[in-house]
Amino acid sequence: MGTTFDFSPPDKPTSIGTHTYKDQASKEVHAFLKGPVLEYSKKRNFDFGYSENRHVSKLSKYVSHRIVSEYDLIRNALCKHEYHKVEKFIQEIFWRIYWKGWLEMRPEVWTDFIDLPTSDNSINFEAALKGNTGVKCFDSWVRELRETNYLHNHARMWFASIWIFTLELPWQLGARFFLEHLADGDAASNTLSWRWVAGLQTKGKRYKASSHNIETYTKGRFKEILVNENPKLELEYKNYPITRKIPAANEKKQHENLLIFENDLNFNGREELYNSYKNIFVATLPNDARHIKLSSSIIEYKKDLVAQFCEFFPNSTILSSGLESTISSINKFDIVYPFVGENLTFLDQLKSRTSIEYSYLFRHEDHISMQYCQKGFFQFKKNIPKILESLLC
Repeated sequence: MGTTFDFSPPDKPTSIGTHTYKDQASKEVHAFLKGPVLEYSKKRNFDFGYSENRHVSKLSKYVSHRIVSEYDLIRNALCKHEYHKVEKFIQEIFWRIYWKGWLEMRPEVWTDFIDLPTSDNSINFEAALKGNTGVKCFDSWVRELRETNYLHNHARMWFASIWIFTLELPWQLGARFFLEHLADGDAASNTLSWRWVAGLQTKGKRYKASSHNIETYTKGRFKEILVNENPKLELEYKNYPITRKIPAANEKKQHENLLIFENDLNFNGREELYNSYKNIFVATLPNDARHIKLSSSIIEYKKDLVAQFCEFFPNSTILSSGLESTISSINKFDIVYPFVGENLTFLDQLKSRTSIEYSYLFRHEDHISMQYCQKGFFQFKKNIPKILESLLC
């Protein structure tokens, strides 16, 4: 199985001054695709330290909010380079798309995850949250995560393996910890990647961190790490069959009001459509509406993204509080489909309590790609040429 945590490291969320995140993202896409992408396949698994990881894209915090869409990033890469030169980078982008589509058809995986206990009374749990476990690399990553809202892709896998198999903590609590602090936190990629490390996503295949692997791929920054390299296999007695289909592609306006959540702020090709609405409401769920409370820096980062999005549309209004009352009073919306996660859970619960009417805008690109997410990734991978053909035509 390929690397499941393909969150290319984002910079620490900060204000960009007079430049919008869209401008900054475009600049970073250009810089990465100009040259570093050609070394991605060879160097992507090395974690040289926060300030030295220049060989990965640093775009995931934009992609997870669709400031840059997965598909635009793929198209841009193929406009500059032949496919075989950037195949691994493109494949890792498709992992994100695959995870999202897989979870869409099995939403109970998400609801089971958020319904579990949110804490653990063990000494190991408190030590892990504070970075006081005595496992040097793990404690360093805890500090890095809290301070920068970032961890390197490979470090996330090591971190999850140590959390589950060495500290013997529930994977769900580790997945919550990541979502709380990661600038690129994504319900599908995060939840399913933790499940994969635990040996649940691909039954019987877990990811085991080893001292040798950590030393090798950190260039000796961490040596002689005591980790459990022969853990017992995690068992899950519940199966998750497909329970619903991917939404149908739809780009047609049905109502006069549009609701957008912070995880899909891409408007490439939709400017005319968005401007045709009487009102656009752009929402960031506050912590009291979330099952997993986010750190203050992540909440502020999302609010900044929304505020800058709204500068492009004079018919837009920010919603960060009073969401339920505002949505209920207006009642009828088109909604940019938010995918399985906190935002969709909020909508489903709101609909169960009110009489709101809405239809979803769902991207044709997502429908094309996600119809192939019914089975494992390698089955999906066989269809990547078909997906690319549709993206590039």
